[in-house]
Amino acid sequence: MKGFQEIAGAVEALAEPSALATLVRVKGSSYRQPGARMLFGAQGIRTGIISAGCLETDILARVQSVLAGREPQVAAYDLGSDLDLVWGTGMGCQGKADVLLERVDPGGAPEWMRRCRAMLDQRRSGALGTVFRGPGAGAHFLHDPDGGGLPPAPGPFADAIGAALRQALATGATAAHTLREGDLELEILVEPVLPPFALWIFGAGEHSRPLARLASALGWFVGIIDHRPALATPERFPEADRIVLGHPPESLQGLPLDRRSAALVVSHIYEKDRQALEALLPAPLAYLGLQGNRTRSRRLLKELAEGSGDLSEAQQRILHFPAGLDIGAETPEAIALSMLAEVQAAFTGHPGGSLRDRTTPIHQ
Repeated sequence: MKGFQEIAGAVEALAEPSALATLVRVKGSSYRQPGARMLFGAQGIRTGIISAGCLETDILARVQSVLAGREPQVAAYDLGSDLDLVWGTGMGCQGKADVLLERVDPGGAPEWMRRCRAMLDQRRSGALGTVFRGPGAGAHFLHDPDGGGLPPAPGPFADAIGAALRQALATGATAAHTLREGDLELEILVEPVLPPFALWIFGAGEHSRPLARLASALGWFVGIIDHRPALATPERFPEADRIVLGHPPESLQGLPLDRRSAALVVSHIYEKDRQALEALLPAPLAYLGLQGNRTRSRRLLKELAEGSGDLSEAQQRILHFPAGLDIGAETPEAIALSMLAEVQAAFTGHPGGSLRDRTTPIHQ
């Protein structure tokens, strides 16, 4: 749900009625995937993004109708047809897209949005269902295993919606479902509500600042950990969501290091890096990166093995040294790009190679 918190914050601050656009179904190629959202003000003010520019102009033209009618609308687009010239300049995403348009009013975000935002802030998981066609179009249902939820209203689709929500949470997959009960048909977008990816940067040197900036731009939670109070400051890391001062392993205790988290050890202080690695290797991280040359890294790992034994298969799988993809990076910004690209690939389970060489669809 990348960008959801930004959208929710914009809805909370609304000064006038606006339209929320949600990409609910995609067939074929598309710049964004279902669940992407964008907020349109009556004067054209926009937050978020749902396409590479193919759809926004037409959606903006529909905003007044949505605001006047109050009822949700679904706009259908075929970006692979000759009519694509109408929507843009022949960009040709070669896909079909359905976009749900809903009116949202000032006075605070709706309950489903507030609940989703709270789950994301607390790093809890659940699932969100959005009906976009059929009975109850525009309704939102939330499955929150730890805090209740917004149960489906009584009706013939209640059980099917509940099952779809639980399936989305179990698989982590976003999908549009067509549900049928007798002569009735309902279409619903079901998406997992998953905590944002988190990046913990161990080391607050100058080279860590572009890491924090780029990770924040990706929508990740950014944590900075260092024992030097002159370096680990909000002034130097305004993008950081959390700054932890202290020495490892104490500074790492109690951090939410889960499977949607990555850590980069970049302090360049040998003993601190060794202590951080020792504390981080047992954590269920998606990625653990160590910056530095191979000789230094192997020496660190040899010392760890002598004290704690050889790395397990799981630890070998998440550990990357030197951290980063081979893109010829030399500047701090390019090195940060290299490392974060490798982290992104680990988060999503992709190999990190060139799209030119990929023979299967980009999005699974």
